[in-house]
Amino acid sequence: MSSADPFVAARPRSPAWRSLASSLLFHGVLVVLACWVVLRTPTRPPAAKEFVAHAVAGGRSGAPASVHPVQRKPKVTVPAKRLVSKSATATLALPPMKAMTPEVGLAGLTAGQGKGGFGRGRGSFGGAGLGAGLGHRAGFVGRPVMGAFIRAQRVAVYLDCSGSMRSYLPRVEAEIRKQFPDADVFRFDGARVVGLGDKVVHGRGFQGPAPRLREGPTQTVVETLTPNGRLVQAKVRTACEKGSLGAWMDRLLAEPYDALVVFSDFQDGVRLYETKKGEPKMVYSDSSYHKFGGPPKAPTRWQREWLEAFGKGAQGRGPRLYLFSVQQEPQAFLRACVTASGGSWTSVSWLRKGGRKAP
Repeated sequence: MSSADPFVAARPRSPAWRSLASSLLFHGVLVVLACWVVLRTPTRPPAAKEFVAHAVAGGRSGAPASVHPVQRKPKVTVPAKRLVSKSATATLALPPMKAMTPEVGLAGLTAGQGKGGFGRGRGSFGGAGLGAGLGHRAGFVGRPVMGAFIRAQRVAVYLDCSGSMRSYLPRVEAEIRKQFPDADVFRFDGARVVGLGDKVVHGRGFQGPAPRLREGPTQTVVETLTPNGRLVQAKVRTACEKGSLGAWMDRLLAEPYDALVVFSDFQDGVRLYETKKGEPKMVYSDSSYHKFGGPPKAPTRWQREWLEAFGKGAQGRGPRLYLFSVQQEPQAFLRACVTASGGSWTSVSWLRKGGRKAP
């Protein structure tokens, strides 16, 4: 080397294209990784909102109507409720009901009941069952007993067990129990209905001295009574041994029976007394043994109460009255009670001759 040439250190230089390639490769890897991350995480599009627009009329003629979007709350799916009737195998499905918000729940229920909306739905469905129940109670299908049709479920029977009637009682009770096995059968002496002033002698609320009446011990077979019948027998026994049929009817009007059935010859009749000078004095009697006082007097207070109580029987809110006579027609007042209650009276005089069998 000559002294004129400058001194330059020789350094190896890497080619430029290698640096560029490395940079491109590095950035390319980063782009690929970014794309992979983005594509691996799927993004769901936002749920489309239901858009409902309603137009509001403008204030000026010809002005465009303004449009306001209305967003509705998503409907809540309520599963249909099923209601199964115990008395039938059919299954009824009620439609789903809209959920009520706490603010309008009570108000909506009240308004529905008042206007027949929600209340009508309940009333129509429940009313069918209730209507059927009341219908059967108010008008039971008649069951035949010795030529009559007794419409009832809970039956109380009064058998006149005086000497002239005892021979008929076994057959009569058997015929009644064919149709009403759970009937409560009471046996007391005679079929007297006796009133003193405004009260039935030995009936509910009776106090004071009573007219002299024939008395006889009960012949009721307590073992044949239902549990309720035994309670009734214990309550009315003493009064009915003294007051006969009148006391029995007056007291059983307050008991839960659908029908009161009486079997007698109806010769004792209805007798009315008034207190005069501290002693009961007869003022009327339509008894076959002793008629007294001419035509019937105006109804007393207890007679009006009986007619009112039996009047509820025709509406299904009280007992019906059924009379079976082996001899004569029941007295006019007792027939009036039968008519008021929607019951009936039937002659079974053929029993005295051993005639046809009761159906």
